[in-house]
Amino acid sequence: MKTRRFIILCMLFCAGPPASRAQEFKPPVDPAVALGKPAPAKTNDLYHLDLAGSYRRPWNGDYDWLTLTTISFGGMLDKHNSLDAVLGGGVMQLKSGSPADAQAHEPFFLELGVAWQYFLAAPEASWKPYVTANASLLWMSWEYRSPVDSSRFGLITRDYLEGIDGYAGVGLKLRLRKHLDCFGEFDVGGTGFLPSTYSGVHNNLFANFGYVGVRGGLTLKF
Repeated sequence: MKTRRFIILCMLFCAGPPASRAQEFKPPVDPAVALGKPAPAKTNDLYHLDLAGSYRRPWNGDYDWLTLTTISFGGMLDKHNSLDAVLGGGVMQLKSGSPADAQAHEPFFLELGVAWQYFLAAPEASWKPYVTANASLLWMSWEYRSPVDSSRFGLITRDYLEGIDGYAGVGLKLRLRKHLDCFGEFDVGGTGFLPSTYSGVHNNLFANFGYVGVRGGLTLKF
């Protein structure tokens, strides 16, 4: 009899803990699900890659026009602000018969800078007007039509010049597809150069200048 009671007590003891553990450990419940609200959606289009072309018309100096192609990569800082790193290159057309054109042949330049944009509409809008500002470092190179005597390298036929560029503008971005936009903008800016070239020649060819320009391109979002 004692053995039978002992067996029954052991069976009850072993059966008790699992039931109690099942009551104590319950799977966590997401608060949003508990309140009947959907979980927050994943945020897309935080980063973008831009390919753009620009045309600039200087209003002073021996310059006729400039064209520039840029590629930029950036991200959204919040719902309205973005910041990009910009790499570009272009050519400068000098006025025919000007002092700069008489000495320099086929000047071209590279630029590296940053661009800021502020969008006036919500991120999901199809039409997004914006304001923008850009600042860049420039490296320009050209070939002399006749050799020039420099203080550092003697007679040279090619030289280099550093400068800075900055502009501000207004634009409009349009959604073409889910991850593809197009944009166009109008800019006003200026470019300044150092007083001496890389070879030590005094810069009497390329004056600082202001300009107006237009810019347009495509944006890939991801």
